[in-house]
Amino acid sequence: MRVSIHTLGCKVNFAEMAELADRLARAGVEVHEDHPDPDVCVINSCSVTAQADRKVRTLVHGLRRRHPRARVLLTGCHVDNPHPRASAVEAADVAFPNARKREIADYLLAMQHPSGPAQSPVPGRSGFARSRYFLKVQDGCDHRCTYCIVWRTRGASSSEPEEQLLERARRAVSEGYGEIVLTGVDLGSFGRDRGRSLAGLLERLLEAAAPARLRLSSINANDFTPALVELVGAQRICRHLHVPLQSGSDRVLKRMGRLYRRAGYLDLVAALRARAPDLALTTDVIVGFPGESAEDFEQTRALAREAAFSGMHVFRYSPRAGTAAPRLGLPVDDPVARERSAVLQEQARIQQRAYEARFIGRPLQVVWDREFPARVRGLSDNYITVFAPRRGQALGTVDTVRPLAAAEQGLLCA
Repeated sequence: MRVSIHTLGCKVNFAEMAELADRLARAGVEVHEDHPDPDVCVINSCSVTAQADRKVRTLVHGLRRRHPRARVLLTGCHVDNPHPRASAVEAADVAFPNARKREIADYLLAMQHPSGPAQSPVPGRSGFARSRYFLKVQDGCDHRCTYCIVWRTRGASSSEPEEQLLERARRAVSEGYGEIVLTGVDLGSFGRDRGRSLAGLLERLLEAAAPARLRLSSINANDFTPALVELVGAQRICRHLHVPLQSGSDRVLKRMGRLYRRAGYLDLVAALRARAPDLALTTDVIVGFPGESAEDFEQTRALAREAAFSGMHVFRYSPRAGTAAPRLGLPVDDPVARERSAVLQEQARIQQRAYEARFIGRPLQVVWDREFPARVRGLSDNYITVFAPRRGQALGTVDTVRPLAAAEQGLLCA
């Protein structure tokens, strides 16, 4: 059986599909990110914005046209969203809600061997991206941000058992991965349901996953404990954190239902940089939220400069049915929101290039993640894209390089 896997949205979605691809490949299924002639197309969907829902519908219908004989299996947050403007579920052959996502492998293997498991499956390697290992450690969210539907689509926060996570990490290292990325819908809440903590897991993973490096995905500012801050400067912890901001205005943060304020966020940034002075700090920002004034927006711009973000994902507010934010009033007029988005994206570009320029001529540890005809691309531990001539570098391995110049996107090595 040939399976094509398509992932939209967050790193958690990617981690889930990497896990599915690995299990299928070990059972002898031919798996690729975009197979040219699949028997089954699996889509892990996103529903964080109306645009995300549109992308799901476009992908479902596009796969239908390209592969008319293939079965389309849809899963992810779009399936669980009770309020999409238009649903893609009916266009799929079968839909799995998030809570049953781990049953997909059994379903597909039953399709391949309807009378029972194959007697002698031939293990294979998935054609899914294998340069970095995405380790999903947590799912769900207990927060109630007024703009967000994810807590409805993912359910309550829950943590994976630590021993299982340690075993997955050991296996990833044995298979040659040089970097393990910890993901979760609300990563900072890991362990609360089990009397554990993210910092405790990290300490155990540093030992279990040696010599691979560890990267943390998105963590809310209010979830940083002193122990977690202390680990930021540890060897083999990547010098990159993604800490969502959403707004630099206390008034807007309160209306959003965020659990931190401007001063506390900046205090956290100072504490993190005290541990890791070269830390790359990236963030998410929403512009055009209901009631956001010009002064509120300028406070966001000022905080972004003071925090010296090296990357910003800028979103224009998108009303979502089933969330509380639409009751707060009308969003900022679209032309104004678009202008604010453009201004902040240009500021993000300037700040990113300034951060990257600091590392020209300095050694960087890079994990190679994509090959081109004449060059290879990698990602440094502090989240800088690096390009180098192809010299037999193996994807997933870590090398030390010394960039010589800035590229259109990232840095160049000789």
